[in-house]
Amino acid sequence: MIHRNPYYRRIRGSHIIIVCCAYCKTDIAMYQKVSKGNLLRMYLRRIIKSSVNLSEKPGALFCPGCNEHLATRITLKRRNKEAYVMVRGAFNSRLIRQ
Repeated sequence: MIHRNPYYRRIRGSHIIIVCCAYCKTDIAMYQKVSKGNLLRMYLRRIIKSSVNLSEKPGALFCPGCNEHLATRITLKRRNKEAYVMVRGAFNSRLIRQ
């Protein structure tokens, strides 16, 4: 985890998870998730740290270790929020104890 996210906002009632690549097990991001269930989207304001520079505006998120495609960056129309839509099976996540 090298880069801190300049867009990060803290959210009450969330828990912190580590997202890593399923192929090479490289840590990609530290993310705060609000609800239970699978990780479908990573909202840009909830990413705490990442191994990829998020201040640049890439169209997709690739693993820095093996260069696999992990997510695609979109802007949600109804909420006007930026998020990464995750590719199923390309990442793993684990909970950090608080």
